[in-house]
Amino acid sequence: MPLWPKIASFWQTLTKGRRLDADLDEELRGYVDDMTARKMAAGIDPATARRQALAEIGGFDRVKERVRDVRIGRVAEETLRDVGYAWRLLRRSPGFTAAAVLTLALGVGANTAIFSVVHGLLIAPLPYADPSRLVFVWADQATEGYPRAPLSGPELTDLDTRSTTFDGFGAIWATTAALTEDEPEQLRIGNVTHDYFSLLGAPTAIGRTFVEADLVQGPPTSILLSAQLWRRRFGSDPLIAGKRILVNGRPTSIVGVLADDFRLLMPQDAAVPDDLDAFQLFDRSLPEFPRGQRFLRVIGRMRDGVPLAAAQQDVARVGEEISRAYSHYGAAGRKFETVALQADSVREIRGPLLAMLGAVAILLLIACVNVASLLIARAAARTKETAMRVALGAGNARLLRQHLVEGLLLTTLGAAAGMVVARWGLDALLALAPSSLSRLSRAHINMPVIAASLAIVFAWGILLSIAPLAEIWRIRLVNAIRLDAARAGTSGGHRLRSVLIGGQIAMSVVLVIGALLLVRTFLNVQAIDPGFKADGIQSFRIAVRAPNRDRALAVHRQLQERLAALPGSRGAASISHAPYDHVPNWGGPYTATSGTDASTAPQADYRSLSPGALELLGVRLIEGRSFTEDDDPTAPLVAIVDTRVAARTWPNESPIGKRLGVDVFVTGKPEQWATVVGVVEHVRHRSPIVEVRDQLYFSQRQALRNPSVYVVKTDGDPSTIMPAVRDALKAIDPTLPIYDVRPLSMYADTANATRQFTMRLAVIFAIVAVLLASVGIYGVVAYTVAIRHREFGVRRALGAQTLQVLALVAREGAVLLSLGVAAGTVFAAITAWAMQSLLFGIGPWDPATYAIALPVLLLAGALACLLPARRAIKANPVDALRAE
Repeated sequence: MPLWPKIASFWQTLTKGRRLDADLDEELRGYVDDMTARKMAAGIDPATARRQALAEIGGFDRVKERVRDVRIGRVAEETLRDVGYAWRLLRRSPGFTAAAVLTLALGVGANTAIFSVVHGLLIAPLPYADPSRLVFVWADQATEGYPRAPLSGPELTDLDTRSTTFDGFGAIWATTAALTEDEPEQLRIGNVTHDYFSLLGAPTAIGRTFVEADLVQGPPTSILLSAQLWRRRFGSDPLIAGKRILVNGRPTSIVGVLADDFRLLMPQDAAVPDDLDAFQLFDRSLPEFPRGQRFLRVIGRMRDGVPLAAAQQDVARVGEEISRAYSHYGAAGRKFETVALQADSVREIRGPLLAMLGAVAILLLIACVNVASLLIARAAARTKETAMRVALGAGNARLLRQHLVEGLLLTTLGAAAGMVVARWGLDALLALAPSSLSRLSRAHINMPVIAASLAIVFAWGILLSIAPLAEIWRIRLVNAIRLDAARAGTSGGHRLRSVLIGGQIAMSVVLVIGALLLVRTFLNVQAIDPGFKADGIQSFRIAVRAPNRDRALAVHRQLQERLAALPGSRGAASISHAPYDHVPNWGGPYTATSGTDASTAPQADYRSLSPGALELLGVRLIEGRSFTEDDDPTAPLVAIVDTRVAARTWPNESPIGKRLGVDVFVTGKPEQWATVVGVVEHVRHRSPIVEVRDQLYFSQRQALRNPSVYVVKTDGDPSTIMPAVRDALKAIDPTLPIYDVRPLSMYADTANATRQFTMRLAVIFAIVAVLLASVGIYGVVAYTVAIRHREFGVRRALGAQTLQVLALVAREGAVLLSLGVAAGTVFAAITAWAMQSLLFGIGPWDPATYAIALPVLLLAGALACLLPARRAIKANPVDALRAE
């Protein structure tokens, strides 16, 4: 048959099936009536004649079925009928349908929401041109306690001129600049090389990015705005390109505005915030900076077709060449580490995200198992109906198709509801996410996420559809048709349900133990003494602009005095870095011996403090004194060391009065000599759980850093003092912008934010898993009680006590719980071992955690058995016997 007639026949089968059946009925009746009439004419009585006519054609219904079977589109027609039949069944069982759909929606929604985050951060390519060719280059200074260090200007030039597998290298360094037009504002600025944005392939909304002609000697004369700053400060002016504004009091030309969807996604430990306001160029003399002045965060673009391994070898070779070429690097030499930007930009968050994805996958599995259990119970309740269908000729294939349609329809409803839950869940996730996880905003429920989620859920839908067939294909036809049909098919299906619920319990154990390990980790981190006290301290950041250092120091002294004298203030001080902040680190080598090879000298974090800062922050002074106003530029350089420096440099000796070679002015060599005047406890100011490096402190009056963080200690809510602080600043310099206003404790909260967020999600998933498992236990035990109702009635009639009946019911739940908990404990131990990188202060097999988790699950299981047990002990013997 040609194609178009086939299509027409298929369409008629789908749209006019009832009419075709009516026509067939009429045709068959006419044929049978004609045969009957001919037989009656031969002398056969009417009843016998009709019976013989029907026998000759093989039965009225059988002929109809044979005719239907040869229709084009017959399978599709029957499938549509199955869909209608399944829909009617679901509508007649609203309780079952609601329970199954809501359970699936919860699992699908949570899975889709978390997967959208994983896809947006770990899978989707970075929003740059051909991002697979972008790499990040770190300097490896692991021997100095700094395994991922920045590079210097000359080293950037070395990479550009000596490498053979790259199109180019660019660099960035985060700093600040003051927008001094109208209302002063301190901007987060990224100083970049002229080719930085062209290497990224960053688009602009207005104007252009930087070009080599923009390079100047001295302060930059051009600026590139972010779309957010353009809207906020310049009213989305479409003619902004080419206009001049005042930056740090200097006329600066706007070259362009970056596209609204541009995001600067550098590695988190690169200290380059995602939300920089604008960008300016480095001084054109950057290649001539000292080799020891290392502050550049470097990206590179590999040439097309170059594999990452070849690029890594190329960059490593450059490190070896410059190590031989320049004595500056000493015996240690210079080593570079090259990593793919895609992987490195999410290095710190990959572990927590994958842990959450694993947890939500287990939650989806629990939800699907719960629905499978419901479908098996429903199949058992429909045993007699199914047996009748088998008796009327329905084969296994026909039953399979019917249940596939029903299961997939239920799955479709659950998936549709799950997408709504996913949208709400993702919105809630983004609303609850801390500011340190601002990259979560990249997460969207897009087509790849939807496609992956639907593929998973419909794969589960097929399994859910097949699950009840273990109950159906086991039916004994004769027993099922009897009135005892409800019990004819119970044992096998009940065993399967029990296995599924046992699996649910095991998976719940995994989630509960994982969540408790994360909770205890978070509590352990919170209990760590960071070495400073942030309670009651308000902080803010300023950048003092002054013609010389003496004038800048005068402003700092005056400001500190005014802030200390404010009503409600218990003291004020300034520090170069707030604990755990995003400002690029300041550090360098130190040595107690003149002539030491700087390349092998230990490294320390440097910090600049005003007088009174140690006392205000509660840093414990072990020995010596704090800084005073006498430690000014006219006095010899002094330093305070931490306990690690003291122990490393002068073991079993007092460091007070000893001299230490340092690199305060960042030349790469410890050539300035400072006298040690104090020893303080080591402070965890870069990580709450890791003692990163040794620490050296210098007097702000001798080693001024700009910008500075001011801290003001108060008696009550620290934020209430800010109006008075702003008035004090305006009295000194009305154009001095203030920014990063926050309680000092917020820095510590931000440092723990990812860990806290992960813990909260894990706890939520664990609670939901326990609830779903409890529902599953309840369903199995309730079902058991229902089919043993007569038995319990007879037992009660024979004198069985309440506790005896309760023991019979509890045995069912106890077996499920014990087997599930035992299996779950084994899987939890394996899972905990895999997630041990997320733990702190606790082992993956911590006995106390397991001892807390298991009673929680046992209690939940006991509560789930309680309601069915009450029904069992209330079984009326007379009612049970009458029912028989």
